[in-house]
Amino acid sequence: MKAASIKQPWASLIAHGIKDIENRTWATKYRGTIYIHASAKFAGDINNIFTDDQWEAMGEDMRSSMVIKDFPFGAIIGKVDIVDCVINHPSIWAEKSYHNVTVNSLPFGEENEPDYIIYNWVLANPVLFDEPILNVKGKLSLWEFEGKETKGNG
Repeated sequence: MKAASIKQPWASLIAHGIKDIENRTWATKYRGTIYIHASAKFAGDINNIFTDDQWEAMGEDMRSSMVIKDFPFGAIIGKVDIVDCVINHPSIWAEKSYHNVTVNSLPFGEENEPDYIIYNWVLANPVLFDEPILNVKGKLSLWEFEGKETKGNG
């Protein structure tokens, strides 16, 4: 089955059914189920990666996990369906694209091409595995996971 490597905490938020969008700089035509691979890295400073709406949407248990970074890394933690790929989805988890802008007017001082395109992969039907499949090395893009789900997963 195909898999996508996603930094924590995004991977866990998807597997728990909290985050309904995966943001990428490239579109995918793939529709169907993928494994959620939690990469070996954390996405960044916990104080700077969430909006107020996102922080509120997580709930108390997940917010507590964020603070102590209590997540699996380098593991297949669940699966989810990719049901669409769009630009500027209304979800609080969707990063927005900007067209015909100058570098200096991009949000957060990011340097990029005049067209700043982020594709929002729309996700549905998340499944958090009872036991993660540990010690899995991730890859770029969508990739094939050749291993098997462990008993009790899925």
